[in-house]
Amino acid sequence: MLTYELEDMSRSDRARLLSRSGVDLSESLASALTIIDRVRKGGDEALLACAKEYDSFTGRSVRMAPAEVAAATERVPKELMRALATCKKRIERFHTRQRLQGFEFRDGTGVYGQRVVPLERVGVYVPGGSASYASSVLMGCVPARVAGVTEIIICTPAKGGRVGDAVLAAADMCGVDEVYSVGGAHSIAAMAYGTESVRPVQKIVGPGGAIVSAAKLLVRNDCEIDFLAGPSEVLLVADDGADPRGVAAEMLAQLEHDSLARAVLVATSKQVMEAAKKELGELTSSAGRREIIERSSDEGAVFLLAKNVSEAIAFANEYAPEHLVLDVSSPKAVLGRIRNAGSVFLGRYSSVSFGDYCAGPNHILPTKGTASMRSSLTTYDFIKVIPYQATTRSGARELAPTTELMASAEGLPGHAQAAATRRRMKR
Repeated sequence: MLTYELEDMSRSDRARLLSRSGVDLSESLASALTIIDRVRKGGDEALLACAKEYDSFTGRSVRMAPAEVAAATERVPKELMRALATCKKRIERFHTRQRLQGFEFRDGTGVYGQRVVPLERVGVYVPGGSASYASSVLMGCVPARVAGVTEIIICTPAKGGRVGDAVLAAADMCGVDEVYSVGGAHSIAAMAYGTESVRPVQKIVGPGGAIVSAAKLLVRNDCEIDFLAGPSEVLLVADDGADPRGVAAEMLAQLEHDSLARAVLVATSKQVMEAAKKELGELTSSAGRREIIERSSDEGAVFLLAKNVSEAIAFANEYAPEHLVLDVSSPKAVLGRIRNAGSVFLGRYSSVSFGDYCAGPNHILPTKGTASMRSSLTTYDFIKVIPYQATTRSGARELAPTTELMASAEGLPGHAQAAATRRRMKR
């Protein structure tokens, strides 16, 4: 655990904290490139070999039969199936409100507008390392369906040789077209470039570990991606009315993801900060994923003391966290000052865990400061906007002089000639 006073924090300590020191893709890039090249050249044979080597896969084909996917719903406890259905319904309700509309207007030169066209085929990566993430199936697939995507495929590593029933049940619930029990960089390569049996997709979305993020980075010139989702992180702004145990519980929930997770508390009260630190230690001692939390806490559990809420908010905007919890007396009044965050949780009762599963907003979020320039996954990630224009004969005469001047100024006489030709046309 690390503790600082914001006002007295050294420049190097601040820079290390903002950069998420220790979270780096450089070591994974070389490995990911080797695997991608292997699958591009070797196709299905290489993909299956990689699945056996890296995913402990034991079957003959990484594609799961539709009947096998559907059968998983019978093995999932009814209570969990109801929970999945509740999550799906709430996620749909939120994302349906994100629909982008086309438009058309006319002026004196012609008709102008845009069409909103959904992608035809997308791939959703579902992590499967130390946990089974049925929620990531819903968060990746539901907005794609709402946007109108025709085909959705899922790639997820098979833990112990099989994909978890809850993941398969969620995929069946979302009407996923194809499920592949394969993960890592080899699955990213298969989705981006295709193999004999895996048709390539237009876009890959979903979180993953360092090797998956590195692979997405390497294929993004050939296949669209959402963003690079790094280790999970939360930043909490807490005033003197915050409950230290509630704060500590939120920090622990992020720290249990993996050893690189980050949980930062910016408190305006030293008493709250110290009490939260003590509570985190006590919660960790009895936590189910204690070893992971202890490792992530060494560098990832950070306690900062701020002079006031304004200083805390300024740092939060600089940090641009994946999850931002505003555990203050008037959170809605503070919300308007937030510029950089993946998703914001307002008030004492708004746990990040609710957002992870069933609140409705997406939990696939930008990390490592990229929330300063990138939004969460939305329905807009699964559409294309195609503008169109129909210039009239009189419109060509009106627009041509401006076009000719601009083209000539830029040294493009062919552009000027094309405009002048349209201007002189008799029919």
